[in-house]
Amino acid sequence: MPHISSKKLKKEHLQKLYNEFSIALEKSARKLWVKFFLNDFLTRTEKIMLAKRFAVIYLLSKKVPASYIAEAFYMSPATIFRMLLKYDIGKYSSLLKAIKDQNNKDIWKILEKILRAGLPPIVGRGRWKFLYK
Repeated sequence: MPHISSKKLKKEHLQKLYNEFSIALEKSARKLWVKFFLNDFLTRTEKIMLAKRFAVIYLLSKKVPASYIAEAFYMSPATIFRMLLKYDIGKYSSLLKAIKDQNNKDIWKILEKILRAGLPPIVGRGRWKFLYK
């Protein structure tokens, strides 16, 4: 988990920083430079953390059980349930609206690849081989 300094900023300064970051992200999104912007700006750990959170929110919106999500993404059940509570009170509504506006078939394909990693095929010739080893 990323480290956050124990020295807290004033609320005014934090708000200004957040606004500037939002503006920079917005400008990069308009120019289709989000990928490059985020690659330059975020560490590997932060990218993984954000991707997992995004996936959790998306799966919660599709009514996937929290226990399954926790197991699939190697996250603690407490983290998933905390996010579920925020989801239930509508904390992620703007993110979900943005997801629904886009074609989300690609998101499902990506999540399916992540969740099926290492599992035997559902159908086909080799699906029962693991039983005979």
